[in-house]
Amino acid sequence: MNQRESPSVIVYADLHEFEGDFPESYKQEWESGRSADSILKTLDDIGERAVLSETPEDLLEKLNLYSGLPEVSKPVLFHLMEGFRSRNREALLPAVAEMFGFPHTGSDAYAQNVSLDKNLTRMIAASVGIPVADASLIRNRSDFPFPEDREFPRFLKPNGEGSSLGIGEGSIVRSRLEFDLRIDSLPEEYFPLLSERYLSGTEYTISVMGSSRGGYRVSNAGRVVLREERKIEEVYGEKTKSKSIMPETLVFDCPSSLETFLKERSVVLCEELGSSGPARLDWKCDDAGEPFFLEINLTPGLSPFYSTFPICYRQSLGDEKTLFQEMIRIARSEFTGARFLYSRRKRSSILFPK
Repeated sequence: MNQRESPSVIVYADLHEFEGDFPESYKQEWESGRSADSILKTLDDIGERAVLSETPEDLLEKLNLYSGLPEVSKPVLFHLMEGFRSRNREALLPAVAEMFGFPHTGSDAYAQNVSLDKNLTRMIAASVGIPVADASLIRNRSDFPFPEDREFPRFLKPNGEGSSLGIGEGSIVRSRLEFDLRIDSLPEEYFPLLSERYLSGTEYTISVMGSSRGGYRVSNAGRVVLREERKIEEVYGEKTKSKSIMPETLVFDCPSSLETFLKERSVVLCEELGSSGPARLDWKCDDAGEPFFLEINLTPGLSPFYSTFPICYRQSLGDEKTLFQEMIRIARSEFTGARFLYSRRKRSSILFPK
């Protein structure tokens, strides 16, 4: 193979426009084709030779095609995969990359799996001193103990979904009757559910970039404000999501003491999970202004048109080109680490038998 003809980056993306035999709601987190084109162009602008892969079959072909390249020439797998239903869905690409010996952007499979489980992430966050709201896990609609001492209102959301899937105005339940009605109305595939104390204060989002090997950089905190046409909705949920325009704006006016706290605690959680590359952390205050951690997304949207991660990054860490340069650099650095030894040694023993 002519090395000059091989790509330096393979962008694996689930595209919102993809036609398949599954409900449209499962594609809520998937990037638009317009966003993927923009990402490919930005990678080209920073000197990478990027190609797009949209299906497991196509990715498998490309991995086989480029597996014989020297390690320094292996293309980076650019992680935009979301999948659906599986609790492993955001971990599939890093697991494949690690097994077959390709660098990849984003965190490893372990961190991706943990972050997709909101309840597990909450427990880890609490263990390192990060404040989390009172919550309980509801594994299915017919068999769960309702704690009688729980305060209302509560907020119900799927424990393993993102992009506000399964979240709307009905997610706020203000009585035991509303609670039971909501449980009965949700599709089975949204379970398990997380039942949290409802926080009625301001919501903030923060972008973190880096790795445990090289350290972390953290953006300023963006206050989430719904656009005028969305302000009738109290909840930042499924109806406010769009692949054409941003339903929200970010205002960078967080009080300095609160912002310092959010930044420090966000980095602490990234360090605890050993995240790599981009991470977006969401926080919300109660009516007294006290902040609580909501969730961390280790495969945040990177669209320049409707994603909040790039907005926070551009506001305080660098421009679009810097963002992608940093992601690629971290991916190539991580590729030299111990977790890729298995694929490296296994391949060597096959290619160069004793």
